[in-house]
Amino acid sequence: MTAAPKTDEVHVRLRFPGGMILDYRAERAIAERLAAHLRPHRIEVTIDVQQTDRLPPLPCAELWTD
Repeated sequence: MTAAPKTDEVHVRLRFPGGMILDYRAERAIAERLAAHLRPHRIEVTIDVQQTDRLPPLPCAELWTD
């Protein structure tokens, strides 16, 4: 039996002031950069390890890389 590849992907939940909620998966570093940018705009960002392959990838994730 082979172990599943270790990934640093996390579940990212964006909750907008009007109540809309979006769920994505992204690398942890990208999720943390996104959160730091969005929180001052009153967008609640939650990051946890409940990531599944069913979650869509974060759109335009490359914008949040180094």
